[in-house]
This record gives sequence, C-alpha cells and structure tokens, in this order.
Amino acid sequence: MSYPWPLAKLDIVNRALQSTGDNLVAVADDGSDEWNVASPAYDEALAYMMESHSWGFAMQTIVLVPSPTPPQDTDFDTAYPIPPDCVHVVWVKLNLGDPVVSNAPRLALWKIAATPTGPVIVINSQGGPPPPIPPVVPAQVTMYYLSNAGALTDSTFGTPTMVLALKAFVVSGIYRGLHEDMAEADKIWIGGEQYLQRARTRYDQQKPKRQFFNSRITAVRRIRRPWPRIGINYWGSGSGSSGIPG
Repeated sequence: MSYPWPLAKLDIVNRALQSTGDNLVAVADDGSDEWNVASPAYDEALAYMMESHSWGFAMQTIVLVPSPTPPQDTDFDTAYPIPPDCVHVVWVKLNLGDPVVSNAPRLALWKIAATPTGPVIVINSQGGPPPPIPPVVPAQVTMYYLSNAGALTDSTFGTPTMVLALKAFVVSGIYRGLHEDMAEADKIWIGGEQYLQRARTRYDQQKPKRQFFNSRITAVRRIRRPWPRIGINYWGSGSGSSGIPG
C-alpha cells in the first residue's frame, strides 16, 4: 500500500491538530483559532528548516549584476546587489561558465556589506591584496544561494523525514499557542530538531560521494620513528655538542 505524498500545508496542519486533539480546519484562512495558531507556526518552522541546510530544491544559481557604486571598503573593488529572494549565500565564483574568459572559474574573495539601499555582495576580483586600481570588474560573477521563492513557499518538495520534522514543529506551536503548555511545546520542539537532523543526513546521501582527503601529517604519524630523547647530550643538542652521549 502506498503512502500519501506529497503533503500540502493544510494536510500537515490538520495532522498536527489531530495529534494534539484539536479541531481540524476544512479550508485555509478560515478564521479559526486552530488555523491562526498553526499557520504561523508552519510558516516560521518551514523558513527555519530551509535555512538550516542546503536543500537542492530550494537553491538557485544566478549571475550577479554589478552596482555602479563602488564598495566603501577599499579591500574590495566591486559591489553586487543581493537578490530580494536570497536567504543565505553559499558561494560566489568568478567567471563560472563564461566561454570568453580564458582564466578558470574560481571562488571569489567576498563578503556581505550593508548599504543605505540594502545589503550587497562585495568582491575582490584580484583574489587578495592590494585591490585592483582602477576597479577591474570580472566578466561574470555567479552566486549560489538559498531562495525563499518557488519551492521554499511550500512543503511538497520536502522529503518524508523533513515533513515529519515540520509537523513536530507545528505541534510544538499548537501546544504553545492553544494549550499554553510551554514544557510540552519545548519537548516536542527538541524532537523536531532530531527529525530535522535525520532529514539532513538522509538528504545528503543523495549527493555525489566526495573523495577522502589524505593528510600528509596523518600518514607520517602512522610510521614509528626513533624520536630523540630529551636532554642536552642527545642528537646534537646544545652548542658544540657532537650528539654522542658523554
């Protein structure tokens, strides 16, 4: 027997209300106390869950458009307005996928800076000090970020374990808002955090395997060596010592 999937917001809210023994809602925005408490709990929990991980279905890659106003921080040469749907920046690269640029794409030296018109990405296209003078705008600046548009507005793109965590967070909000039981709300929230961690781990199993990093230091430590004894008469320690015990 197949299980129902995906689940929309109304489905998750009603399952949470059923778990707490409260009345179900027939339609969204019906004005009931149940919906007025559970709906904000759903929205806040979904936003929190989205920012907690790089869920592929909520990530976007765009080419940034440079701002005509240079950065105030002189360590950086170019500013780029951040898209209004950006929640969290993962990386910024220079010349990614640009066929006319001969140099290979690389991670940019960047940071988020505040301006009177909103936050911007400022980069140093040279990759280190001193900054280019005059400013040298790269051929292409690409940003990979978490978006609050599209998939982020609905839970139907989430995995089953992720939706289980979301339901737990909504149940926590119901206990807090309808039942005024703070202790039970806190306990259910902790359970939701555990589900969320399992969802992140399970989701990452779908990603390509990464090559293990072989540390030279770790490899050297696997080999036993006759390390020198402590003292001034061993292995040439001290001024003019021959290294032979006297």
